[in-house]
Amino acid sequence: MCAFSQLVIELARFNPSCRVCFDEVALNPAYAYEITEGWVAVDHLARVLFAAQGCTSRAWSRCLRATPSAGATYPLQAYAIVRDVEGLEPGFYLYKSTAPLTHYLERVSNDVWEGDGAFAVVFAEVPERTTSVYGERGYMYVREEVGHAVQNSILEASALGLAAKVDEAPPSFEKLVEVIVEVGRRGARSLVREVPEGGLPKPPKPKLLLEEAIVARRSVREYSEEPVKLAELSGLLAWTLGGSLRSYPPLRGSYRVSCYVVARNVEGLEPGVYEYLPLANALELISSGDYARKLAFACLGQEWVASAALNLVLCAKGSYELAEVEAGMVGQGFYLAATSLGLGTVAVGAFYDDEVASVLGVDERPLYVYPIGKP
Repeated sequence: MCAFSQLVIELARFNPSCRVCFDEVALNPAYAYEITEGWVAVDHLARVLFAAQGCTSRAWSRCLRATPSAGATYPLQAYAIVRDVEGLEPGFYLYKSTAPLTHYLERVSNDVWEGDGAFAVVFAEVPERTTSVYGERGYMYVREEVGHAVQNSILEASALGLAAKVDEAPPSFEKLVEVIVEVGRRGARSLVREVPEGGLPKPPKPKLLLEEAIVARRSVREYSEEPVKLAELSGLLAWTLGGSLRSYPPLRGSYRVSCYVVARNVEGLEPGVYEYLPLANALELISSGDYARKLAFACLGQEWVASAALNLVLCAKGSYELAEVEAGMVGQGFYLAATSLGLGTVAVGAFYDDEVASVLGVDERPLYVYPIGKP
């Protein structure tokens, strides 16, 4: 559990022992349940925080985190607002993880919020860490990173049998925070997520547990020429995006992100550009041919876009900031699904928007490109 003191609370070392896989939590998400009153174990709080911002390993003299960051600029700082967590006094806590699988809380204040959950997770943003490297585009990367962290929080809450909901942050946070994730005990199921059958083939069972995938996830930029199976592509899409409800909750009541597949080397699928149809769990051909090299040119010549078996491209109409957060939530699903299936991917946010849209043949704004292949 934890050794409690007034200022610093050491949390138990993260051990990926929860016996559920990504497909199970993606199809039975925490946001589908009502939050009820009651205490939550401090270990559950620790696991949700670790999934969001924990240190999984070290490389290049820095921590690698459970969620990716553009250029490892890490513009987010996670906090927990505690109401009903066993062994912790109510208040506002700073979360820190500076060594692999270890973490702790620092008590900041006695402030709480009038929410429904036993605790809430918020991500304070320091955008200049990213914009100093990437300029104005860095703001999009920060919001996408928020989405990655939020989705991992939801998935871990799902694995723990908790309920969760995501709301826009209240005005009192003064725009330092995009969203707030409330987590609590699970009540009645209010929503049912189902993926339509008869479209893409049934996905294979993941090779890793969810928590194992969270720890193992890395950005992979080198791929073999072994094709990706159509059933594996089905898992990436169906688990994350399939159905009228997705693996993540609709922000402000609606989904904004669409997904396109640029296939080059997918077993059982003709090379070409496809639109993914979530309500049918199917692919609709837009244009035939190998567009991988053209897409790589539009992505500033990034070779891993050209060498991947396929690329998943996320788009949205307009320039909604919430669409950028949602793109990060989708992207985190792609990362964990790929890792769980023995595939590799990397989030690509550097590209010429108009050129990517031209390759796809759409009038939407590209938000993310995900090359997928066998490492």
